[in-house]
Amino acid sequence: MTTAATDIFPPRAVCDISMSAVQENVRSLISRLSGGTELWAVVKANAYGHDVEYVAEAVVSAGARRLCVATLSEALHLRRMGMRVPMLVMGPLDRSGMERAAHADVDVTVLSPSMVRHACELASTTGARALRVHLKVNTGMGRWGVPLDQAIAALASLDAAVGIDVVGLMTHFATADNADDDGFFNLQLARFVELADHARELVPGIVVHAANSAATMRSSSAHFDAVRCGIALYGLSPTQGDARADGLRPALALRSHISDIRELEVGESVGYGRAWIANERSRVALVPMGYADGVRRLLSGTAHALVNGHRLTYAGTVSMDHLSLIIPDGMSVAIGDVVTIIGADGDNEVSAEDHARWAGTINYEITCGIANEPRLQRRFDV
Repeated sequence: MTTAATDIFPPRAVCDISMSAVQENVRSLISRLSGGTELWAVVKANAYGHDVEYVAEAVVSAGARRLCVATLSEALHLRRMGMRVPMLVMGPLDRSGMERAAHADVDVTVLSPSMVRHACELASTTGARALRVHLKVNTGMGRWGVPLDQAIAALASLDAAVGIDVVGLMTHFATADNADDDGFFNLQLARFVELADHARELVPGIVVHAANSAATMRSSSAHFDAVRCGIALYGLSPTQGDARADGLRPALALRSHISDIRELEVGESVGYGRAWIANERSRVALVPMGYADGVRRLLSGTAHALVNGHRLTYAGTVSMDHLSLIIPDGMSVAIGDVVTIIGADGDNEVSAEDHARWAGTINYEITCGIANEPRLQRRFDV
């Protein structure tokens, strides 16, 4: 059914986010897991642009057992919200940050030899609250992680330190989202499996986790004790494909409306730089939404938006606050008609993956770049 203009008019731009879709995706991912494997929800970067204050509660109520974030400030924000579930900071922390995490009952990722040293030095000073750590190992990502050949020694040092509770062992896959690259994914997995066997002997009860959304959906061999799902929670494809074909339901829709309709003669243009010039008498719809709202300038002249179930091509350059659409000959449109930038309208849909393809990027960047209020109104089904 086509969305009626009165649903969002007069707000200039609206981001609708469905918590029921997020919860549906959580349950779908849990149904794929090996027996006993927990789902941990990655809600960093404001839940990938989906608003962490709503998403955190939704994913936990749907069955997520832990929240994972990138920074201590994100974790402390969740604690101030009243979230008492186990929490993991996956990014680097200095000694002060580790101490604050311990007092907030937030787990820390130890992801470099220097962090191993700092954690061991700090552990005895944190008081009654133990410093809970997960050791991250570089099995091939080549970014963060203790070198593979130092992992057991690092684990032993952490386990022997008074005041440290070694909770987990983790790694991160570099190519899980690339179906054409089985070789390196399998190499990383084999390295981690061997390490995990030794780690379990050294630290009985250690929680082993490696899979992001792509690895979770790709291979049950990567599930271990827990998976860390992010992008798939939001109904977005970890492989930049068709999320719905993967059994996921997109949670976010981005809409505006037609604010004016201009008739152009041959040779007249619209927008900065005259990037689009009419080669015949044309009609153009003006839409009060632009790159400051998250509609990327790289979409200029390439992307489509939906109006009354039809695809309309962007005309000319997307500006900070406005974009323009070419109205096909004979199409009936009116001021106030809904413009769907991301989302479904009738039988058509424009996805975040479409935006990523047009802009030469990934869907993560598209949703993380959508503005917050007061630029646009956010609405939630809760």
